[in-house]
Amino acid sequence: MSGEIAPYGGAGGRMIRVRALVASGNFDIVLAVIGLAITQVQLVRQPGGWPDAALPVQVFLAAAPALLAIRRVDPVLASAGLVIGAYLSVLVNRGDFDYVLLIGGALALWSLASRCRVRTVLVAGAVITAVPVVARVRWGVFESALFPSIYRQVANDPLWDAAASGGPSLEDYNRAMASRWPWWLSVVLFAVCLLSLLYRRLRRTAVVERTVWERIEDLRTFLLTTAALDAVLAMVTTSLMLADLGRDIARGNWWSAPGWMPYVIAFSALTLVQRRKWPAVPVVVLAIGALLAYWQTSTSWSVLVALSIALFTMASVRRVRYSMPVAAVVLTALPVIAAFVRYPQMVLIFPALEHQPQTFGDMHNPPDNRIHNVVYEGIVDRQWPITLSLILVLPLCAGVLARLYRRNRSAAAREAELEQRAVEQDAAQVVLTERSHIARDLHDVVAHAVNLMVIQAETGPDLLKRGDDDALAGFQRIGDAGRRALGELDRMLSALRDAEGVPDPALTPQPGLADLGQLVKSLSDQGLPVELEVRGETDGVPAGIQLTAYRLVQEAMTNVAKHAKARSARILVERNEAGVAVRVIDDGQGFDPGRRPDGRHGLTGMQERVRIHDGTLSISSSPGSGTTVSAWLPVGAR
Repeated sequence: MSGEIAPYGGAGGRMIRVRALVASGNFDIVLAVIGLAITQVQLVRQPGGWPDAALPVQVFLAAAPALLAIRRVDPVLASAGLVIGAYLSVLVNRGDFDYVLLIGGALALWSLASRCRVRTVLVAGAVITAVPVVARVRWGVFESALFPSIYRQVANDPLWDAAASGGPSLEDYNRAMASRWPWWLSVVLFAVCLLSLLYRRLRRTAVVERTVWERIEDLRTFLLTTAALDAVLAMVTTSLMLADLGRDIARGNWWSAPGWMPYVIAFSALTLVQRRKWPAVPVVVLAIGALLAYWQTSTSWSVLVALSIALFTMASVRRVRYSMPVAAVVLTALPVIAAFVRYPQMVLIFPALEHQPQTFGDMHNPPDNRIHNVVYEGIVDRQWPITLSLILVLPLCAGVLARLYRRNRSAAAREAELEQRAVEQDAAQVVLTERSHIARDLHDVVAHAVNLMVIQAETGPDLLKRGDDDALAGFQRIGDAGRRALGELDRMLSALRDAEGVPDPALTPQPGLADLGQLVKSLSDQGLPVELEVRGETDGVPAGIQLTAYRLVQEAMTNVAKHAKARSARILVERNEAGVAVRVIDDGQGFDPGRRPDGRHGLTGMQERVRIHDGTLSISSSPGSGTTVSAWLPVGAR
């Protein structure tokens, strides 16, 4: 129909999809990747990055845009890091803002209201935005920490000017010292916090308030379970390598290599994106980059860090039989290649060596009347240390331990799950067992009492013919049977209501061998002659055995009265030191024990009761010759 609007179609649908994308955590990861990419462009345009700043400051500024990925997971940490990074960028860039860190700090401060209480938002926002203002006043205290090399040089020689040597001039130093954080910028950032609170209040948006420990746990879970963070890790590592190699370029290294080589080595860290799927790829690529960097300078720590991450990941996501051989080949190949490579191969790698002047004799040793390429010999003599390969085995071992830890933790979780499942199954089995017990008791009680009532009701017409007295007696017996059934049912239901499983003292005791006389009397009153014989002393018999014996006789006599069409029956109970023997004999029509009628569970219940006490039950019968039910209940058994 023309009037219908397709779901998520048109401008409204696009707006919904855009809002869903912005609200997702992947959007923050995309922002972090974009911010790191912009930082990398700045590092490529300005080789050396921030050569005047201390190494920790350079590392922090290169990796700070990655905090955008966690701005909604832990906005306090993200906003603090991004705002402080924006402040440091003003000092290091001599008054110029890093807009990536500044905008990222504003976004993180906006997210405070969605994860923190109002008081936390106000306190955290005020402290974070006030730090640059306070540092602006006390700037001289941080001077030596931010620019240690220049500070030492200026402190030793106030007239120092390194412009002639290609380093920063005294004017650059003075510009850095004169850089200040504008106070109004802190006011604007704090206003962002207040606006976010007002926005949440007006929109009545649900706020997921999290404590400090809850935010730490959320951060741990986010870092361990978000696969897209591999892209952020690869970009962070690339930024660190660009800053590190840029410092080497600024110091005069890498002049003998092609101009593109250090940047290719830095961007080889992007292979870490595939560190889980194809872990051998970043290991091999970064190992080649580490060897090339080592030939140029032995201080490229960032390349070794990236290689360590690749080795750790390979050992943690792949089995030992895969990761160990690959790592052994790679780490062994590095010193071997460095030992066997010579001038023909080295010129292919570093073409500038071919154009270096040749000299006779070694300047550092006595003349040997040989032609020397000093630059080539300086590079080729820089052998890859075997100890460095052994050190790189450590992250590999750490990855193996991490894999074993995860496997053991997973096995422990599965074991706990199986134990929990076993406990639940045991509980379910207990419930089923108890239900079967209750079903047997209900069958014994209700079936016996109802049978008596039915038999009495069926004899009602004959009793009316005999006279009022016999009819009244019959009704009295029906009432007595009903009351006994209600009493038994009340006893069982009261026991079921007891949460602790303790019997109610107000209830009458369970029937035992002493109650067989009343059972026989009720049957005799119905016109079925029953003879009861008890041999031995029954007082010492456990209550459970007595109850089982009573239920066996009750069930057997119910079957006699209902199905056997017997003229008489006999009950024999014999007690000795070993146990109790029960026998019920009738002269009814009998049946075939191998072919029991469907829907009748009385004999099955009798077998279950006897089995609980480790007893035995036998039924002897044949059509036309009556039935004998014999049971043995050992007293010493459970």
